[in-house]
Amino acid sequence: MIAAEALGEAIYHVHAKDTMLNQPVQATTSLLENGSLLDIPARSWSYVTLGYGHGEEWWKQFCYRLKMAGYDGWLSIEHEDVLLNSLEGLEKSVAMLQQVMPVSPSDFKLQEI
Repeated sequence: MIAAEALGEAIYHVHAKDTMLNQPVQATTSLLENGSLLDIPARSWSYVTLGYGHGEEWWKQFCYRLKMAGYDGWLSIEHEDVLLNSLEGLEKSVAMLQQVMPVSPSDFKLQEI
């Protein structure tokens, strides 16, 4: 999330992709992962549908920081969740992003003094 702010104008394209962290597995194997993508319970992390790894508040902050950095482009959804149907995962991801992504341009004006 902080990278979005730090990179600023260097951001030209953004992929929206979420990851679920499996803390009990991480406790013994760390974040290094080379197991099967299909063996979710044994993995320390897995790709999941947007909102299933990081919640709405995280995505809201990420989208806001992108806007702060001046990014006004697309968020390309990458669906790699092996447990959810592709269409369902895409629909859920779109719905979540629609809730958190600022879309209208600001109409704020400084007060004349």
